[in-house]
Amino acid sequence: MSLNHRFFRLYFLAVSFFLLSCSEVDAKSLQDDSIISQPTISLDDAITINSKLKMVWNDEFTDSSLNLDKWDFQIGNGVNGWGNNELQFYTSNQNNYELSEGLLKIVPLYDPSHEQIYTSSKLVTKNKFNFKSPGIISIKFKVPQGQGLWPAIWMMPTDSPYGTWAAGGEIDIMEVVNAGTDNQGVFMAAHYGFEWPLNQITSDGADISDASDWHTYSLEWSGDYLRWFVDGEHLKTVDKDVYYSYYFKDSTDGYQLASNPAAPFDGEFHLLVNLAVGGIGPGVELDPASVPGEM
Repeated sequence: MSLNHRFFRLYFLAVSFFLLSCSEVDAKSLQDDSIISQPTISLDDAITINSKLKMVWNDEFTDSSLNLDKWDFQIGNGVNGWGNNELQFYTSNQNNYELSEGLLKIVPLYDPSHEQIYTSSKLVTKNKFNFKSPGIISIKFKVPQGQGLWPAIWMMPTDSPYGTWAAGGEIDIMEVVNAGTDNQGVFMAAHYGFEWPLNQITSDGADISDASDWHTYSLEWSGDYLRWFVDGEHLKTVDKDVYYSYYFKDSTDGYQLASNPAAPFDGEFHLLVNLAVGGIGPGVELDPASVPGEM
C-alpha cells in the first residue's frame, strides 16, 4: 500500500492512565496483583481521593507493543462516519499508532486507497476492563496540531439496560474539536436522556492556551455527580438530578425506569481513545493537498 505521509506527524500522546476505585470488578480486570497493591496516590491538591480508594487499572505504555489484555481496536468508519460524517477509517495497522519512550501515539494518515481517504486508530477497553463508579480516571495527554483533527477520550456503557444511544449515557472526559489553533477549545460533556433524537447533552468548554503541551485530564465519578478537572482545576460538575430527571417514570413508552437515581451512569462503562479526522465536529472540508505537513 502506498501512503502519502503528508499526515504522518499529526498525532496525539497519552500516558499515566489509571482508575482509583473501590467498586467491584471482574476477575479479568484484576490480573496484575502488583497494581492492586500499590498505595493510593494523590492526583493533585484540588482532587481529594478517599483513602479507601485504590488503583485497580492503569497503563503507562512502557512496553514496545500495545497490551492487548487491556486494549482492543474498533475498526471501520461506523454508520455515517460514526454518526458524525467523520472522514477516517479506523485500523489496527501499526502505521496508525506507535508506542515509544513511554508514550502512546495515534497517527492519522492520508491514504487514497481507502474509501475514507484518511486512516487513524481508535483504542477501546471494551471486553477487557469495565469501569464503574465510584472512582477517578486520569489521563496525561497532549493535543495534536492540525486543521480538522478531533481527538477524544470518552466512555460508553458496555451493556445498557436503558436503551441505545444516548439513553445508556456517554461521558466525554475531554475532546478538542478542530485542533490546530493556539487556544484549544477543550470540551467535556455528559450525554443522557432518551434514545436519539430525544437525547440530551450537558457540556462545557475551556480554552487551554498551551493545549499542545502536556496536561492531565481527570474525571471524578460518583453515584451523585460527574466532575471534570484539567491539571487539578475543577471545571465542571453535573449532578445526578440533571440526568436522572429525563427518564420516564414507567416503561409504557419502551423506556425502563432506572432502579438507581444515578442512572444512566450507574452501570459499567468502557474507555475509548481516538483521533478522528473531519466530520460535523470540526465542521471543515479537508483538502489533502492543504493538510499541514510539519506539526
